[in-house]
Amino acid sequence: MAEVTYEKTGPVTGRIQLNFSKEELGKKLNEELKKESKRVNIKGFRRGKTPISALRKLMGNQVFGPLLDRTIQEELFGYIEENEIRLIFSPIPDEEEQVEQISATNIRDLKLSYDLGLEPEFELSMPEQSFDKYVLDTNEEFLDEQIENLRKQRGESKEIEEGPVGEEDILDVTIQEVDGELSNSTKLYVDNLNDDIKSQLIGQNAGASITVDDLTTVEANGTEANVKKYLLELDEDAQDTDLSGKSFTITIDKISRLVPAELNEEFFIQFDPTGEVTTEEQLRERLAANAAEGFNAQGISMANFMIQRALVEGNDFEVPTELMKKMSKDDKKNSFEHFERGVRWMLIRNKIAEAKEIELEYEDVRAEALENLMRMLGGQRPDFLTDEFLDNYIQNMLKDEKQREELSSNAMEKKIMNAIRADVTLEEKPLSVDEFNKTIKEFNEANTPEQEEE
Repeated sequence: MAEVTYEKTGPVTGRIQLNFSKEELGKKLNEELKKESKRVNIKGFRRGKTPISALRKLMGNQVFGPLLDRTIQEELFGYIEENEIRLIFSPIPDEEEQVEQISATNIRDLKLSYDLGLEPEFELSMPEQSFDKYVLDTNEEFLDEQIENLRKQRGESKEIEEGPVGEEDILDVTIQEVDGELSNSTKLYVDNLNDDIKSQLIGQNAGASITVDDLTTVEANGTEANVKKYLLELDEDAQDTDLSGKSFTITIDKISRLVPAELNEEFFIQFDPTGEVTTEEQLRERLAANAAEGFNAQGISMANFMIQRALVEGNDFEVPTELMKKMSKDDKKNSFEHFERGVRWMLIRNKIAEAKEIELEYEDVRAEALENLMRMLGGQRPDFLTDEFLDNYIQNMLKDEKQREELSSNAMEKKIMNAIRADVTLEEKPLSVDEFNKTIKEFNEANTPEQEEE
């Protein structure tokens, strides 16, 4: 219907022009109005017998707007697809071109022009350097500590009738003001005491006492408010009691010690009710996998970032810079440099996907949706989360166009990055938890763009 002309205006730019004659537009509108007249009742006319002139006045603009938009899209993208014009982004209307306003009762010739950003031709160069892939160091010492923590969590507190206070004991104590009336019975956790107080109590037996001149020095990070609320348990009316200059004796009434749980059948059932973990070896394997999962995913993410950067910086090809500047001029959140890097990465990514014939399948999108759901649930899969429930949930997610596009894009990115990592050299770097957290922090600080002040 439209007369379409196309020309290349540069190595990676083009221009396409659509020319619609008023006769063709009028004819197309008449055809559409005839269809509508068969579906609507217009007072004074039999269905399907309303004159075109009356239809134009009564509902012409209502029909003409959507019809014109649809016709422009069909002609524009039909030509692009038929002539296999490979675009980086959608055609950009020429903002400087004056387009006359037309309507159903005032149809004129219509000329529309669009600027095109064309995919550049380039040979892909893969990076030759190696990349660090950080993984959590789940060595024997680390796993010993994990198991010991679990045993303590499931352990029991038992009174120690004989023997001195130990490093991790719990003490029932009486705190009594020297030559005063303030008194209270409470508990002290030895591992939470200040070093000086801890050294005075460790090795003592039940019945022993020490004297302190300032109760805020008993516990680590102690404050007067905590002393009044927890050590002396003063009621609201006594919260303004002045403790300055007051000394207190602390008498050990009872010593309790946490006895870690045994690694027996009961312990394993508590840890894993499914029964898959029944031995210490299986426990260690599960703990290592659970602890490493999040860290190792972060390690892959950091490796991906560095690989993408190397690919973008190592492949120099022309992009339609001026067009891209027009597109990004209103983006206050991201710089043009950030936008350009994204475009270059998209072109490289698509080239790799095409070369390796990587295609997105339903199972890829389903896995991505499942991962999102599990992340929202904190990594645990409740019993009600059956495969049928998951499929229904995912189907509902995919009905939303925005969610569907996001899931598909993320799933495709993962497939492509998996293929790229197989073609580059990765060096595993085991890190402890503290080292890993420090590395993540430094990585984020080094690679997060600074926000421009408004």
